[in-house]
Amino acid sequence: MLRSRLLLLNSLLLLALLGNHWGRRIESATVTQKDILQHLSLPFRDWKVTNGAITPFDRTQLEPDDVLVRNYLSAQKEAVELTVIAGHRKRTVHTPTLCMNGGGWEILSQRYLDIPVPGRKIHAVRQLMTREGKQAYMTYFFTDGDYCSPSLAQFQAIQLVKRLKESVPLGALVRMIVPITDSPANAEEVSDEFALATLPQVLTTLQNTHLELH
Repeated sequence: MLRSRLLLLNSLLLLALLGNHWGRRIESATVTQKDILQHLSLPFRDWKVTNGAITPFDRTQLEPDDVLVRNYLSAQKEAVELTVIAGHRKRTVHTPTLCMNGGGWEILSQRYLDIPVPGRKIHAVRQLMTREGKQAYMTYFFTDGDYCSPSLAQFQAIQLVKRLKESVPLGALVRMIVPITDSPANAEEVSDEFALATLPQVLTTLQNTHLELH
């Protein structure tokens, strides 16, 4: 019994050491492709598209390799905000709820859902938010282009396993925000249709991005 416990403890220590070693290598890696996301057009219906940005403070804190922020607006004033924050550092991929709470948004409810896109389903979280009397749906998930998860802890565990296999995946937070201007059902319909139109290209781009270890 004692021998089994010692073996388990030694195995866990070895796994931790390997994870720490790979973690340091990942942090010092560079991205071979400099323009990861900015070249993507990602049109949606006939809506007007403008580029946005994260704050300088967030960029300093998260140290992303690339960030995509796109704002979509229809003639009827329906809107979608798409944000993709991608990078190889652990701090880059973060839970967006913290940022939204800091911006004054309150989470009223949340549920898990599968977003169907060609050839796969994306496992995501959808939250109903409110601020100053206005409501919006935020849908988000974590991905390396291949694997998608609504859980940051689960995603990081999968990333660790891939790194131990000498794979170096690029992680990303993908977030979509749709204000409720007509009805909740219509906002959810817009969210799903927008995901179908834009996310396959985003996932393919992330999956095809490689890192160079030093």
